[in-house]
Amino acid sequence: MPGRRPRVHCELGPVLINRTAVYKLCTALPGALAERGFRVHCSALLARVSPQNAEPQTPWDRRLCELSKRWLTRAIERPRVFNRTRLASGILPRWRHQRGVSLFLDPLYTLFYGAPRDGVVMVYDLTTVTQPDWHHAHVSSLYEIALDSLALGACQFVATCQRTADELRANWGIPPQRITVLSLGLFPLQVPAEKQIAPTRPPFLLFVGNLEARKNVSGLIRAFALSNVYATHGIRLRIIGSLPPDDHPTLTLARSTAGVEVAGFVPDAELAQAYERCRAFVYPSYCEGFGLPLLEAMHRGCICLATSLGASPDIAGDAAIYVDPYAIEDIAAGLRKIVALAPEERERLAARARERSRTFTWERFYDGLSEVLLREAA
Repeated sequence: MPGRRPRVHCELGPVLINRTAVYKLCTALPGALAERGFRVHCSALLARVSPQNAEPQTPWDRRLCELSKRWLTRAIERPRVFNRTRLASGILPRWRHQRGVSLFLDPLYTLFYGAPRDGVVMVYDLTTVTQPDWHHAHVSSLYEIALDSLALGACQFVATCQRTADELRANWGIPPQRITVLSLGLFPLQVPAEKQIAPTRPPFLLFVGNLEARKNVSGLIRAFALSNVYATHGIRLRIIGSLPPDDHPTLTLARSTAGVEVAGFVPDAELAQAYERCRAFVYPSYCEGFGLPLLEAMHRGCICLATSLGASPDIAGDAAIYVDPYAIEDIAAGLRKIVALAPEERERLAARARERSRTFTWERFYDGLSEVLLREAA
């Protein structure tokens, strides 16, 4: 273990509402920093939470956690009122948690501290501001306020891809010396025992992610229907991820399109089986700040079809087939291409995907983040 390093306060506010990849990062990051010698203190807005699991440990902090959720919800419901009062209300979390260098795992939560002028802020993508029509209007307005305030300060930004770093410079004038690009790593996937594996399913293409506008799931479904791979080859499209309400237009489209299966959220073992058994992984989203499902698929040796925009080309390199997410015909042609790949080409892409995925490690990310924190502490 390295020598004793500065105190770091990790604001893990995303755990209040997020149970996806960012939640996993919130639970893993404090321990990784502690292993590197930092003295780590964690919170979720008003509540103190454990560095081991990002959960409140006392009845008092559990109550504060519920209060923080209500505070977050109220801020989203009434952003103008929240913005007028945040400087005053931010005194309390600053008083409770200001210990050493502050690390925010999302720009939004800096507002609850009055948008401090220093610290380290992680940024995954900027579509909440650059593509506000993909998000709730109030959420977009809060992110815009947060980023405008942070740009005027002296905080350090950690971007998870070069595109996000470029947008921070272009849209907010943030100088390069305030931005560090650090790729994320790969979370371990459960490997089911052989006896747990279900009988062989019909061949399918796999998408993993939420049915939000940014993921272009509607475009994928339309391209799947246009490609005719279900009618000609019996290949289905399987969608795994948290589902919106039943009347959501993308969900309605999925359930009315022949060959599309909507699985919803599934256990890790079932997700691992899906990666291993799919004919290909398809991910033609409009924009990715990193795209952990793509990296997971590469690690499993999936044949991958990915968007040509955002972080996906940085992740997959020459280990994927790329399509224009704004062109349904191009996505459909890509689907037909991956279905018709010769066995030797499938083996080459699968091997290249596994090889490339091994370069994205959490050790490299945590080491890079440690350097940023040390610079900020100095």
